[in-house]
Amino acid sequence: MNEPLPESGFLSHLEAFRQALWRSVAAVGVLLIPCFFAAAPVLNELVRFTCPPGFKLNYFSPMEPLMVQLKLGLILAVVAAMPMILLQLIRFITPALYAHERRVIWKTIGAATLLFLAGTSIGLFLVTPLMMRFSASYASESLAPVIGIAGFINLVGLLSLSFGIMFQLPIVMVLLVRSGVVEPETLRKSRPIAITAIFILAAILTPPDIVSQLLLAVPTWFLFEVALFIAVKSPRRKTAEENDPGEELPEEPDEPEEPPENPPGGEPENTLDAVYRDSYRENRQKNRRFGMINGHYRVRRSGKK
Repeated sequence: MNEPLPESGFLSHLEAFRQALWRSVAAVGVLLIPCFFAAAPVLNELVRFTCPPGFKLNYFSPMEPLMVQLKLGLILAVVAAMPMILLQLIRFITPALYAHERRVIWKTIGAATLLFLAGTSIGLFLVTPLMMRFSASYASESLAPVIGIAGFINLVGLLSLSFGIMFQLPIVMVLLVRSGVVEPETLRKSRPIAITAIFILAAILTPPDIVSQLLLAVPTWFLFEVALFIAVKSPRRKTAEENDPGEELPEEPDEPEEPPENPPGGEPENTLDAVYRDSYRENRQKNRRFGMINGHYRVRRSGKK
């Protein structure tokens, strides 16, 4: 007779993830229709703001304007649905977290969102106009710019996304230090390597011109120094004894007795016994953590705090 699955087993977690994913996709699908019709005026305003006066884009295939409008509409729909996507993500992961970990998650998502918006704003409203005006400066009587609509949208998207991603560096650094993965002193000693990596990433993520590379690398370098200062001043991760008083923690499952090195009967262990014993020791900590996560889900579903 098959035993029933635990209340918060793997299948229930998978079902919760499926529901969160479908809600996010549904939000994007609902917003895609109005964003598709809003893509054309958004594109016109984008060209008017970032390009020199009188500048016009070109298309080189009959269906290129429609595909670009659909692509831009999808991007706008994802951006508009981002609050719902983040809400579903938070609802999925918070049942497995302690109270202080939930507070960290809320602060992290808020800071990451602000930094991403700041990065994309710089890429969109500062770097893109500079690049387009720099490109238009090469026009002459014998040289005329012919820029396609698809290439323009790809350039704007690449610059905005690159700046948004690179501006997440402080969040990553602070989380690594607070979780105990990296020591602040290690980051200080690795400053030359980090700065070199920042400039290399800036060269990869931006078009091949020195202006955009510097506009991405210099602010990221500044954010690295700010994040290093915050990481040094930020508190380290709490230990088990420092958790919030009165917070109910799930009981850890009883660990089975560690297998003996020699089996009963006094016979020397064989190869399979040694492999089983080593595997048990390596996975014991992982199994204990998984049991604590399941305990959190059981406490949440039973209505306890």
